[in-house]
Amino acid sequence: MEEQSSTLEPQIDLAPSSWPKVVGILSIVWACFGLTCIGCFAGWLSFGTALLPPNLKDAPKPPGMVMTLPIAFQLGSGFLMSLLLIAAGIQTLRRQMSGRTLHLVWALLTIPIGAIGLYISWRQQIEAEQWFSDNPDSEFAKGYRPGKGGQMVGLLIGAFMQYAWPTFCLIWFGLVKRTKESFGAPPTADYI
Repeated sequence: MEEQSSTLEPQIDLAPSSWPKVVGILSIVWACFGLTCIGCFAGWLSFGTALLPPNLKDAPKPPGMVMTLPIAFQLGSGFLMSLLLIAAGIQTLRRQMSGRTLHLVWALLTIPIGAIGLYISWRQQIEAEQWFSDNPDSEFAKGYRPGKGGQMVGLLIGAFMQYAWPTFCLIWFGLVKRTKESFGAPPTADYI
């Protein structure tokens, strides 16, 4: 009789919850996507002019095709924020509370840096439009089609991509997963 009652006791599930693995991997993937975009843009600014036709290599270039201090700020801050997000993702995969802290620090830094980046992009679009108006005979201006709709859509998509993950991280780590227990049981090699 005793044997039967012990089998009816509730079993405690000590398997770790799966959210740290999902959030950690998404953070690492998002950061790697950012590093790829930064690398491609930096590569274009550094070596892209070599790929231009001969008549465009020495021609004056519109804003966005030359390295400026605001663009260097965007590239540098984006690189550092991506590295911080990779560290946050790794620590979250390891179910360490430092993963929560790093995600919160990353999100709180990314939001103002993202706002600065969006402002820089908006100003760059205005400067490019003015440059094309001032240089209508440029080969670069021949392919330019003025219009605010596409530029605004681009900024809105950029804003969504800039703020979606930081907003999630602020809510998730700031309000929902605030304790060590919320990370689940300690991981083993079988789970990660």
